[in-house]
Amino acid sequence: MSADVWIVRDRCNACGRGGDIDESLNITYNLTGMLESAGFHGWKWCIGKTAREVGTHMLAVLDGMNADPAKWRAMNPPNGWGDYDQCLQGRMRAWAEVAAASNNSGDQIGGWL
Repeated sequence: MSADVWIVRDRCNACGRGGDIDESLNITYNLTGMLESAGFHGWKWCIGKTAREVGTHMLAVLDGMNADPAKWRAMNPPNGWGDYDQCLQGRMRAWAEVAAASNNSGDQIGGWL
């Protein structure tokens, strides 16, 4: 099972563009405990928040984890589904950077948990 979150772009009143799902992220639940130990507020918290707020929060958590990568690598799931380096510092960080760069306060996070 996994958490699926995405950015729902705000619809432009002038041109009608937007309202579309953009930039999705799929992260296995196996990593949730590691993330929460690092200060992540949880996947349910993300839904309905602005993209900028969620992206900024995720980047702060990931930056904090970068201070001691060995600690977090030791928490990689034994079944191999998800890991600190590729899933969190790779895919999750790339998604969070896009979300944090949102200039539109109407861009929100949607998700399926």
